[in-house]
Amino acid sequence: DVGNPTPAGSQTLSGGTWTIQGSGADIGRNSDQFHYVWQNRNGDGTLSARVVTQTKTSSIAKAGLMLRTSTDAAAPFYAVFVTPSNGIRVYKRIATGAFMSSVVNVTGMAPAYLRVGRVGNTYTAYTSSDGVTWTAVPSSSVTLNLGSTLLAGLVVTSHNAGVLGSATFDSVTII
Repeated sequence: DVGNPTPAGSQTLSGGTWTIQGSGADIGRNSDQFHYVWQNRNGDGTLSARVVTQTKTSSIAKAGLMLRTSTDAAAPFYAVFVTPSNGIRVYKRIATGAFMSSVVNVTGMAPAYLRVGRVGNTYTAYTSSDGVTWTAVPSSSVTLNLGSTLLAGLVVTSHNAGVLGSATFDSVTII
């Protein structure tokens, strides 16, 4: 868990499908609360997954993919999320403790294939209808100086403090 949300989140992996539960007030402003399943990623690459299901604990609950500098609640990041009622959203935080900002919002909801990619200091979000052919989300490319080693992972926040939200992910790939 990032940002000490209550109740604590959890994750299980069964047959290639992740089930992640996370509570928390939000991923937003200048500090976050969510559940994060991650691994270190150094240099250029991509993280992709399909968000299969997502519970609606809030119209802007978030489930998706994040590249983050650390598990500090105020850490810089680049991410793409699906929400139950407000589309697919791309966000960034450029420095520790800075206010998170929206990069772009597009239509979509679970199930949805999502991808985040990094080439040098350029970060881009992608969507796909089949998990094979990827299309960059228009206006999602940004330049950020987040360092060479990032935490690449799956994210769930209920956007409803005190309530667990749940999402399932499959087709998870880190390249």
